[in-house]
Order: sequence, then structure tokens, then C-alpha cells
Amino acid sequence: MVWYARRNYRNICKADVPLQVINTGDMMTFFTGGYYKPTIHRVIQPPSDQSAYDRLGAYYFAMPDNDVRLLPCAESPVLKRVGVERQCLDEDAPSCETWRKGRTTTYGRSELKKGVERGVEEEVIEGIVVKHYN
Repeated sequence: MVWYARRNYRNICKADVPLQVINTGDMMTFFTGGYYKPTIHRVIQPPSDQSAYDRLGAYYFAMPDNDVRLLPCAESPVLKRVGVERQCLDEDAPSCETWRKGRTTTYGRSELKKGVERGVEEEVIEGIVVKHYN
């Protein structure tokens, strides 16, 4: 299921043409200055009317070296044109190792706070607000 701008989840249905969903993840949001955002999604069983269709999932996880800092590629011509949405000040940017460990060690263990947006809870990791769409 994918979260739509109308604030609801919708099933990704069988289409007449092949469909691909690419989730870039949160580190890519740092590197692209907010240009690429991770897909808000939930993985669930398909509805009964789609359960007979074959589905294929291909998963590839890539992680930069631990010491790489999560800074936007500000010299990018695209980011220069569209602007950079910074997650934090450059001097406060966590390393990939710090971010990965912060995300994985708090998952399911931290107390989420009610966010500003309806249906959104938040936690703070390394001084950066992480939203949970529940």
C-alpha cells in the first residue's frame, strides 16, 4: 500500500502495464536535499481480488561508507535549480554509521510523540525529526 497526498493508503493494483515502485530511503533524502523522498508505504497481503496475480519483489539495499556525512549534494545543477531542503545544519549532519545505528536501535523501542500532521507520529534521532505514518 502506498500513502497518497489525500492522506490515505491505496493498494497498488494490477495494471495493464508492468508497475514498479522504487523506495529510495531516507539517506537519499539527505543526499538530494529533499528532492527524492522515501515512499510512505506498508507491506501487506494483497486484497482477495488480487491474490491470484503473481508479484515479484526485488530488494536492493545500498549503504554508503560509515564515515560519509549525510549532506546534500549542493553542487548538483538540479538542486541549484529547485533548491535544497536541509534536514539539519551542515555541521550537525550525522555520519551514515550514526544515522543507521540511530534508526535501527530505536525502531520499535522509542516512544513516539503525536506529530503536527493528522495520523503522524514523530521521534527525534540525532536531532532530526523522523515521521511515522500510522
